[in-house]
Amino acid sequence: MTQPEGRRQKAKGRRQKAKGRTPKAKGTTTHDSSARFHGGREPIAVVGAGVVTPGGVTIDELWDALCASRTTAEPFFDERLPRDACLLVSRARFDADAYLSPIERRRLDRAHQLGIAAAQAAVDAAGDRRPPPDRCAVVCGVGLGAAAVQEDQHLRLAEHGLRGISPVAIPMMMPNALAGLLSMRFRFTGPCLTVSTACASGATAIAEGVELLRRGAADFVLAGGADSLLTYSALAGFLRLDVMSRNVGCPAQASRPFDRDRDGFVMGEGAGFMVLQRAGDAATEDRRPWGFVLGHASTADAFNLVAPHEDGSGALACMRLALDDAGVEVRAIGHVNAHGTSTIPGDRSEALAIRRLFGDSAPPVTGVKGTTGHLIGGSGAVEAIVTLRALRAGLVPPTAGVRHVDPAIELDIVVDRPRPVASPVALSNSFGFGGMNTALVLGAA
Repeated sequence: MTQPEGRRQKAKGRRQKAKGRTPKAKGTTTHDSSARFHGGREPIAVVGAGVVTPGGVTIDELWDALCASRTTAEPFFDERLPRDACLLVSRARFDADAYLSPIERRRLDRAHQLGIAAAQAAVDAAGDRRPPPDRCAVVCGVGLGAAAVQEDQHLRLAEHGLRGISPVAIPMMMPNALAGLLSMRFRFTGPCLTVSTACASGATAIAEGVELLRRGAADFVLAGGADSLLTYSALAGFLRLDVMSRNVGCPAQASRPFDRDRDGFVMGEGAGFMVLQRAGDAATEDRRPWGFVLGHASTADAFNLVAPHEDGSGALACMRLALDDAGVEVRAIGHVNAHGTSTIPGDRSEALAIRRLFGDSAPPVTGVKGTTGHLIGGSGAVEAIVTLRALRAGLVPPTAGVRHVDPAIELDIVVDRPRPVASPVALSNSFGFGGMNTALVLGAA
């Protein structure tokens, strides 16, 4: 067999394997114990994960904060803001020196720094063994991207003219900068992609990573999202949209998804990444899966750039498609990790969609943003990781900040303390401006 023919045969084998038709020797049989989740198709294993969030810079720290209903909102002051426009934000506290050189810290946007730290934790957790570099891929989700670098460069241009602009301003402002930085850091030479579906970006990146594995385009995928929009210009823009909480007098109750008195979200910053492999490959390499991505779907509301359908129809269609993709029935879902932004229309629309999907037997629902604030492009990935952590613990964490559930929210919102859950399957929702919807069906290891 010639070398080109050999490469074609190997590629064909990878494609067949990704579709659940792994070639096997004559006279042998295969058995995949997780096929019961996935209609016979090989599921995607999560073999490593990492987060950097206001609630904690490790998964265990974040989990403890969620279970304790801890909130992280604090005042944001900027002399350019009117006195009556004081805002609340949630900051991630992490040691950038542990991941970056002084030059990198000076040049890289805050979102890039958060993303590198979370991705490094995920890759470290997956272990040293991995396929050849050209079979390793990166998929990054970003909402607005390098907000701090953009604001800084605009200020420098206004103050100093052309000489004030950094020679690396454009590379650092590119939406795909983080994906490129990660591919260089880990020497991954396979597909290197960036997706942007606003607040659903992190979840969409995971979904795209799953598809790379399913079609045999990669064997090892680093997927997730990051954002940091704690800048004057970004916060001023969201303030003008009137989607942020003004509850400055009581930060602990500012971000309160599904609460009767919610008045908007608290802007956070953070990142979450996971390493994905086909389950068979993970088993061959003696990796113990942290959990599974069983299915996913993405839809568009095609309705409004900032407002969801009041009837939740776009979100409902997305959840149904994700369950179909996973080969999972509605009654198998043990809990829902909601997008739960703490805005009045957003929470009501999502609650109605969940209610329409499950009927009177809707499972417990929780929201992470009461603790972390809204991480924009990082939200979906962080919340997917939290969902897997909940499945590992057999517990649903409470939704921080909630005192009185909105009577219009006809769901079982978990509050005050964690609640046991027996089902090994959960749904994680992510929705974003532009009418973007992504849902992930996740399974316990």
